[in-house]
Amino acid sequence: MSLIRNLTLVTAGAGLVAACATGPSIPPAMPVLEYTGVDCAASPDLGAALSLTPDKERALYSVNAPAAQGCLTRAEGGNTPYVAFALPADHADKTIIVGSSLEPFRIQSPSVAILDRAGQVTRTFRPDEYMYRGAVYSVQFRPRENEAYVLVTADPSRVGQRYDSIVVGVFTTTVSTGYGASQWRTGTETAQSRVFSWEGTVQVSVADNDTKEEGAEAQ
Repeated sequence: MSLIRNLTLVTAGAGLVAACATGPSIPPAMPVLEYTGVDCAASPDLGAALSLTPDKERALYSVNAPAAQGCLTRAEGGNTPYVAFALPADHADKTIIVGSSLEPFRIQSPSVAILDRAGQVTRTFRPDEYMYRGAVYSVQFRPRENEAYVLVTADPSRVGQRYDSIVVGVFTTTVSTGYGASQWRTGTETAQSRVFSWEGTVQVSVADNDTKEEGAEAQ
């Protein structure tokens, strides 16, 4: 089993805070280590692709979706869940980050492909192009003129591998008195372990370098 380690620092301020429960919590989803999809299609349904175009120009726009929008038969054999996204039409000034969100116990094992308007693959990404960008295991790219869709399936070679991290928390407590204020800090370390899974949450972020469409106005 492959093991990947990471260190994350979290800081927080603590005062006199009270919290109350609003209802029963939903337990986090566990990793799916076997995929049993049946009646899978030979090609994705691009008519159902999720739009990456915001309602108005934004510097950063993100879309989250379950990785199991549908089921595909892999060219290499076997079936895989998938989710498809439609790139913005004016994508010349966009940078795209697409991958899998780190859930409490699992990370969807992403395999990202870019498709043209006819649904043909224009490019894929090497294993060394996937990396942790914040809380998303992802690739980054800029769309090309003939590219229209992003297809995310599952890479079975990574399923079952474990990603371990340590979250370091630094908490600051401030108490005010009639003569001033005192402050002290405490720290915690929490080990977290996640497993790459067939299913999970896919996140796509679109960074717009020209929210005022200056390039379009200049044409």
